[in-house]
Amino acid sequence: MRDLIRQMSEAWARHKGREPRVDDAHLEAQAKVAEDIFSSLASASSGRLVVLMGPTGSGKTEVFSAVYFAQWVRGEWFAGRLFVVEPVHALLRQMRDRLSLYGGLFGVAVGEDHGEAASPRFLYSAPVTLTTVDSYAYGYLAKRVDKWPSGGSVTGRFTMPVGVMAHAVSVFDEAHLVQDEVFLGPRALARIVCSLVRGGAHVILSTATLPPAVLREFEARCGEPEVYKLPGRPRNLSISRVGKPLEAGDVECDGATLVVVNTVAKARRVYKEVSQRCNAHIIHSLMRRGEREGALVKVANAITRKKNVVLVGTQAVEVGIDLGFNRLYTELSPLDSLIQRIGRVGREGERAEVVVYAAERPEPYVKEVVEATEQVLSSSDVAKALNDVDKTAELLGEVYNDGVVKKLAERGDAFLADFVDYLERLHLFATPPERDVQIRPSIYVDIYLAGEGELGKVESNEAHLREEWRLRLSIPLTKRWERLTPLLQLAKERGCKCGSVSRGRAVLKEECNELWGEGVVIVCRDLSGIYDGAGLVVENLAAREEGGEAKRGRRRGKR
Repeated sequence: MRDLIRQMSEAWARHKGREPRVDDAHLEAQAKVAEDIFSSLASASSGRLVVLMGPTGSGKTEVFSAVYFAQWVRGEWFAGRLFVVEPVHALLRQMRDRLSLYGGLFGVAVGEDHGEAASPRFLYSAPVTLTTVDSYAYGYLAKRVDKWPSGGSVTGRFTMPVGVMAHAVSVFDEAHLVQDEVFLGPRALARIVCSLVRGGAHVILSTATLPPAVLREFEARCGEPEVYKLPGRPRNLSISRVGKPLEAGDVECDGATLVVVNTVAKARRVYKEVSQRCNAHIIHSLMRRGEREGALVKVANAITRKKNVVLVGTQAVEVGIDLGFNRLYTELSPLDSLIQRIGRVGREGERAEVVVYAAERPEPYVKEVVEATEQVLSSSDVAKALNDVDKTAELLGEVYNDGVVKKLAERGDAFLADFVDYLERLHLFATPPERDVQIRPSIYVDIYLAGEGELGKVESNEAHLREEWRLRLSIPLTKRWERLTPLLQLAKERGCKCGSVSRGRAVLKEECNELWGEGVVIVCRDLSGIYDGAGLVVENLAAREEGGEAKRGRRRGKR
């Protein structure tokens, strides 16, 4: 295991343009944990639930990768496939690059199956398959049916990915991110995971900040899991707090600086001001994919060349950003979110500065969670807890206490009841879902934004649709289409053309109404009022959304 992990760690460092530096003591700790997990799974006569805990930057990816790839090196088999399940799409690109690099070391193919994959394979992609929580859950919930014409009639076949899952190792990376504002994700996912474990599957929850309440949900259905803990790497952090909201003027330009705020609107405002005096870039969820990834490349290049650079972001930069920042300015957020943000700095042992500012308002987070985090920060040394998973869990238990979790869960009970009803209706010969079932309290709509000069590419180039112009709009189920409607109204007012995506191609119409397909396409002569260098112009959308709420309120009053 030691040699496997060393190979992977050094290959990844070279890939990132860094000189490989291996801490032998930490390598031994990683190897021991990987060997213990391997031995447990190899000797198991039934499915196992494993929890792999370690601080941010402690090398959890190399550990669970070594557990699987060791089979290929040793010829000792307990699972033919590895599913790496990511909770958010922002993690897909880096994890794909990383797993492909590691797979290449051992001659193992790596594939993808999720909403952004070019050719969905129904979880049969390759021995190592990268997927998302939604795609993985759908594979469990339904058989897949392929149909094709033959001899004047229609024939076909069905496949059941759940059978493959039951003979695989499934790793839920960054497992803490299944938590949501109504505690739906942990309760729904625990039912899926524990059903698979009872059927013989091996499941690993890999996490730095898993609240005890989430772990208890899995324990209640799977039984007590096997827990393995990695030590943290040395961190030289200075953490201070400021009792006022963060403003652009607080941000210094020197060094490699990360600024994380809680809303897209504030990220846009701070970025526009900071970029007037600093080499600044911005990343958030409401940016086109090409620009978001381009910004990350520019920041990485600046850090590699030791140039001053500032990255402004939202929750989208909390995970999957493996860069050498030495300063963090952040707004107060829930403790698990805050720990992830702090985990972005000082990753190589260099001295790093963290400044935590007051949040302007609790949104988009739950007020009770933010208030509980405020209390924990006032009474605990978070810097010392960062490299101690037991202390981290203790603090998270104080934030997500029984009272807070109960309030969250009550808000999601109706969604959970619908999910449980769906599960109970499944049977061996059930057809694919005829209705949607949610494992999280929101859905995503793909939006493709392009200027009129790019129209030819939009109509003919599937790759540009997939890679360059897409952004994903998250829509809470409680609001339904109220986040999409203002965007369509704004596009209509500006004379844009709208349409839907069908079979990877855009089909444009003149009117911008509520359209649906594989995504919504908006093509404008001038995109500036809808989208600019800082992403979607949410200020214009917010005014329409607020106006819509006021109108609905007046109608309800008249009735």
